[in-house]
Amino acid sequence: MTPQMNAFWVFIGVNVVVVAVFVWVLLSTRHAQEIDIHTAYRLRRRFFYILATVLVVAMVITFPKMPYPKAGHHPDRVVYVVGKQFSFGISNQPITNEDQWEDAAAADPVQIPVGQLVEFRVTSFDVNHGFGVYSPSGVLLGQVQAMPGYVNRLRMRFKTPGTYPVLCLELCGIGHDMMRNELEVVPSRQAARMAPPTERGARRNP
Repeated sequence: MTPQMNAFWVFIGVNVVVVAVFVWVLLSTRHAQEIDIHTAYRLRRRFFYILATVLVVAMVITFPKMPYPKAGHHPDRVVYVVGKQFSFGISNQPITNEDQWEDAAAADPVQIPVGQLVEFRVTSFDVNHGFGVYSPSGVLLGQVQAMPGYVNRLRMRFKTPGTYPVLCLELCGIGHDMMRNELEVVPSRQAARMAPPTERGARRNP
């Protein structure tokens, strides 16, 4: 089962519980009853403790999986992405003008070695776009906004060779459905066309 389906069933389960609680409250309050204020306060405290425990457990489980880099942890490689109606220019070199964008959009897919930490530096030359990276089987692995005037950064580590589709995740015009590109994740020994690993000076460039 995919992570999206797992999240969907968790969402359904939570909503069933919430609806059941509301139905129980509705049925239990159809007739006026004398309320013991002390009992109500005890129930409120119990509910607070249960809710706080659930939130703490959820944070402990999910925070280690947050995609934010640790301080001082530099990527192995930087890949530059520029969105423009209706394609993505993806390159190992900065894309600073329309000609470079056209060359990058028409070029062969950028090759990324398996296991390297890659930082995508994503921006746009026109309107907002959504830069979404999918697995070869069609599972969304990561996404970030492509925004004019801003450079957003997305770090990913690919563990399996293959062709990873890149799709726009934000409606950006009549050609939105055609806005796509690809990344090629290859074993390190096959990455002959890639740029050299990121140098410290390149890391400081936007």
